[in-house]
Amino acid sequence: MVIDGHAHACGKYLNVDSIEKYLFEHRIDKVVLCGGEPNSCKDYSYPMLSTIFKGENLGYFFNKIICKVTKISHAATHIDEQNEAVYKLACELPEKVVNTYWVNPLEKNCVKKMDKLYPTYKFKMVKLHQCWTNFDINCNEYTEIIKWATIHNLPVFIHLLSENQVVKFVETANNSIDTTFIVAHMIGIDYMGRNLSNPNIFFDLSAPQLYSINILQRAINVFGAERLLLGSDTPYGKDNIEKVYQKLRQVKVSENEMKLICGKNLKLLLDL
Repeated sequence: MVIDGHAHACGKYLNVDSIEKYLFEHRIDKVVLCGGEPNSCKDYSYPMLSTIFKGENLGYFFNKIICKVTKISHAATHIDEQNEAVYKLACELPEKVVNTYWVNPLEKNCVKKMDKLYPTYKFKMVKLHQCWTNFDINCNEYTEIIKWATIHNLPVFIHLLSENQVVKFVETANNSIDTTFIVAHMIGIDYMGRNLSNPNIFFDLSAPQLYSINILQRAINVFGAERLLLGSDTPYGKDNIEKVYQKLRQVKVSENEMKLICGKNLKLLLDL
């Protein structure tokens, strides 16, 4: 089974027809979908800057761009309607779309909203994105969201903003040993490799433009293939799944490791 573990409900994943077409063309069985740009079929193509810039600073630099773009576009104001859109897609394609709920910790009632919608939406994952909603890891809402996800046995997918927030995340994650986290784009993985003690931290391999072969190799060496997850971040990057495959082949993962990364890990994690 191949699972695209990180994608947005826009671009190639905008509607039922485009989702089915994209999954078929790329031999993907399921996609873990979250909200995106409303009614947008636009795809983005980014250069493989990770072949030039080898360190982690590239990811932090892109985060600054994301913050500016989302602020100008007011993208975060559409999170609720996009959560509903993803829920409807999951209802129409229950065997192919895995529903993710995007939480805004800047909303004081965000946990109550999850309580209200969970029985209907039945989402399999909770998502947080510090570039879209610029919250601090130490805020009360974040703590309550983590508690809620832990009680409901749902993993928390998080896109971290900065080195400072990575440090705070590691501190809180090490104290949340019963919580499962997925770190977007392997942001902060070198620091985490030295300081993480929570064994339930997994790493998303989407956006291959942002991490070098060396970073991927270190991730495998430190955490093992059992904690890495295939993802595309569609529509942000053209043919990202194939580019991730290419990087995995470059670091010479075994056939069994490839199967773990490309689907088995997520299948177990999300009880699919």
